Amino acid sequence: MPVYGVDRRSYEDGGLAAPPPSRFPGRPVETALVLGGGGNRGAAQVGMLRALVERGISPDLIVGTSIGALNGAAFAGSPTIEGVYLAADVWHRIGVDDVFTRGRFHGSWRYLERRPSVFSMDRLREIVTSYLRFEVLEDSPIPLLIVASRLDDGREEWFTEGPAVEAIMASAALPGLYPAVEIAGHRYFDGGVLDNVGLSAALAYGAKRVYVLLCGRVDAPPPSFSRPFEAMFSAFTLALGARLRRDLSQVPPGVDVVVVELPGAAMFDPQDFSRTDDLIAEGYQLARIALDEYAESAPARSRSPLRRRQLWRPQSRAAEVAEEPPPESTR
Repeated sequence: MPVYGVDRRSYEDGGLAAPPPSRFPGRPVETALVLGGGGNRGAAQVGMLRALVERGISPDLIVGTSIGALNGAAFAGSPTIEGVYLAADVWHRIGVDDVFTRGRFHGSWRYLERRPSVFSMDRLREIVTSYLRFEVLEDSPIPLLIVASRLDDGREEWFTEGPAVEAIMASAALPGLYPAVEIAGHRYFDGGVLDNVGLSAALAYGAKRVYVLLCGRVDAPPPSFSRPFEAMFSAFTLALGARLRRDLSQVPPGVDVVVVELPGAAMFDPQDFSRTDDLIAEGYQLARIALDEYAESAPARSRSPLRRRQLWRPQSRAAEVAEEPPPESTR
C-alpha cells in the first residue's frame, strides 16, 4: 500500500509543502480541522468537536497529531453528534492500564534497561481498532491526514494513504514510552516531536478556514520544574510552542484561523484520567466562546477580506468558563 509523505524539498529550501492536487479528487479543501497533541488533556477535544458539530461546521480535511490523531480519526469515521458521543464513550472507558500497560514486573528501573520502550502499544492499538470505521486512510469519510516524525532521517511525514491504524500508532508513539512504529521500511515516533499542531499541513492543502483544537495555549510559558525529567518536559513544551507560533505567523492573507485554547497547567500527571468529564465540559464551553467571537467578527472580516490572518483566542473570557454551568453529559 503506498504511503504519501510531504514533499521533501519543502524542508530543504524552507518553503511550504505543496501536496499533489489530485490527492482528494473532487474535494477541494475549504475548511480544515486541526487537532493537536496533548496526552490525557486530549479529552477536551471531544467537547470542542461537539461545539463544532452543533454549529453545523463540517470540515473538508482533518489533520491530527498524537492524541489529536486518535480523536481526529474517531471523528472522521462518524462526523456527527453520534460520532462525538462515541469518542466520549471511548474516553470514559480508557484507564491508565490501557494507555500505559504494565507487565507483571514494573518499576522505574525499566527506564534504564536496554529495551526499545517502557510500555507496549498493544492495548492502545486494540482500542483504536475497536472504534475505527475504516481500514485505510483513503476510505475515511472525511479526508484524514496524520502527522508523524520519521526517525530514520528526522523528517516530518504526512500520511494520507495506507493502513490507518499504523499511521495513528506512529503519530502517538511517544519516544521512550512507546516503541517506534515501522511503516514501509521506515521507523516513526510521535508526530508532536516535529509538529504538535499540523496547521502547516492544512494550509498546504489550500484551506481558507482552519479550526485549531489545542490541548494547551499558544503562548503558554514552559511549566516550572524541580526535577530533571520535568526540566526535559519543560524544554520540549517550549519547542512545541515555538513551532506553533511560527506557523501562525506565516498564515497567508485571506485565511481565517480559529484557535480554541485550553488554559491550565501543561504539566499534570499523564497517567491521571480522572478529569475526563471536566475536560470534555471545559473544551465544549471554550469552543462555544471561540465560535461566538468568530461569528461576531464577520462584519469586520467582510470589510477586510485580505487581512494577513484572523486569529481568535478567547482568553478574555476564559475565566467565565468556571462560572458557566457545564453542558449536559456527552455520554
